[in-house]
Amino acid sequence: MSKIYVGRLSWNTTDETLREAFGEYGTIVDSIVMRDRETGRSRGFGFVTYGSAEEADAAINAMNDQELDGRRITVNLANSGGYQGGY
Repeated sequence: MSKIYVGRLSWNTTDETLREAFGEYGTIVDSIVMRDRETGRSRGFGFVTYGSAEEADAAINAMNDQELDGRRITVNLANSGGYQGGY
């Protein structure tokens, strides 16, 4: 499985609209828009998990810097280049 990060989301983007927008690039295992715990409002980013790295790459190449719900979004591989954790 391969997870991508989707940033700069509109406050109106939901889990379902995220899944619809990214569904044409492969089989989505999971999609979620992160929400504020207290208010329930979108935090402006989310994640989409695909069954394969090829599907994730296709989505990144097609959707990065494109418009979704009136906002130009940022799409890249989740956890790419950051601290990976562990001991």
